[in-house]
Amino acid sequence: MQDEHRRAIQNNFASLVEQTDLDHMVSALYEKGVFSEQMIEPYKDLTKDARSRKRLLYRDITRRGPDAFRNLLDALSDAGYWDLVRDLDPNSSLHTRRTKISAPSTSSMSNENDYVSISTEKKKTKPRLDVYKNDSTPIAKDTTDLNMVPQYNVIKSNKFFEDGEDIKLYNTRGHKRGIIVVFSYIEFVNNIETYRKGVDVDCQKLKYLFSEMGFRVISYKNLTRDVCINETVTTLESLKKVIVGVECVFIVVSSHGYERKYSSDTDIRCKDGQLITIYEIIDYFNNKNFPALHGIPKVFIFQLCRGSNVEYIDGPIRFVSPDDPNPPAERDGNPTTDTGRFSQDTPRTPLNKRNRLFSDILIAHSTLPGNVSYRDPEEGSWYIQTLCEVFAARAHDCHVDKLFTLVDKHLHERFHIQTSSVDKWGFNKRLYLHPGLYQD
Repeated sequence: MQDEHRRAIQNNFASLVEQTDLDHMVSALYEKGVFSEQMIEPYKDLTKDARSRKRLLYRDITRRGPDAFRNLLDALSDAGYWDLVRDLDPNSSLHTRRTKISAPSTSSMSNENDYVSISTEKKKTKPRLDVYKNDSTPIAKDTTDLNMVPQYNVIKSNKFFEDGEDIKLYNTRGHKRGIIVVFSYIEFVNNIETYRKGVDVDCQKLKYLFSEMGFRVISYKNLTRDVCINETVTTLESLKKVIVGVECVFIVVSSHGYERKYSSDTDIRCKDGQLITIYEIIDYFNNKNFPALHGIPKVFIFQLCRGSNVEYIDGPIRFVSPDDPNPPAERDGNPTTDTGRFSQDTPRTPLNKRNRLFSDILIAHSTLPGNVSYRDPEEGSWYIQTLCEVFAARAHDCHVDKLFTLVDKHLHERFHIQTSSVDKWGFNKRLYLHPGLYQD
């Protein structure tokens, strides 16, 4: 390693230790060939605390070969630690991004390989060592092009908000601020559904936004739901071993969606054509199935159609045609007549020993029940565009309830015809994300 690169690591040593996730960095550096399998054993030694193991990792990397620094920058960029990349490398292209709070300007030439399916990952890449014991589901590989970082500025907080007299706050002051898990379904076997162009842009924007706010980002693309190879359910179940010790959780699901008649639920299309419902996904995070998240705020964001109604007062909206060279907007689904219901069980335990199954859950929908949700093939979905702009500009001084209110307000001002909605299930505290602000 060159002396200037070694000095850059030493000068930013504290930031590397404080801000990075050990398990992710160990796996990424192993995959890039910086360390062998034998060499990473000390970093997995659970008899030592994570901080000590991270210090050892970043000391050791200064003793690796001439490509170690470049591989470190790539690993940090892949994980969304773009501030660290800028600090380590004064020549990084990340220094040239524009700072703009309002409308993001993202390149239309998005990298379709940024979010890779589990099956593709196994075929094309060197197996990433399992950093969570007994968890066979790998974290999706990300190969973000540094030139395609979304062009907007995430304003950081300069103070912590305090509990109100009647409504308390969820605790969001620590370094493990949160985790966001993104499930995106873009293409489908045998073309049973249209290719969802623009979703990769949504994914890049979400990754940039939440990384800048101090979240760990995990993303999965094009998972199946077949009985034999049920990647979606396997991944949901494995998250119990991944989401540990965080202060809040965001789950984003983006796909084609379909109305369930006589039900408030919605069907979601997986890669192999099978369906999973919104309620099925949320059920994996209830207080019985995921007790570690009892009392932890869980925010679900669903970018998908919930029916076929086109909502506007007057003036038709033009839909995409295969022969249209300038498609204005696409839709994320069509209706279905399936009438599945959400199961109900009668309580059998004594009243004083019962606790509710669902709490601390906020569910944000890109559209209303029965209606379509629009997506720009170049700029991404209308809803995610607006959400990222609002969160970047206002998360530093607004709680999440208010942020989603502003998202709908700006969605109407900008696109006019789509209405978002929010449901709260026992979400009885204020959630401030406090981007960039930490309490020791």
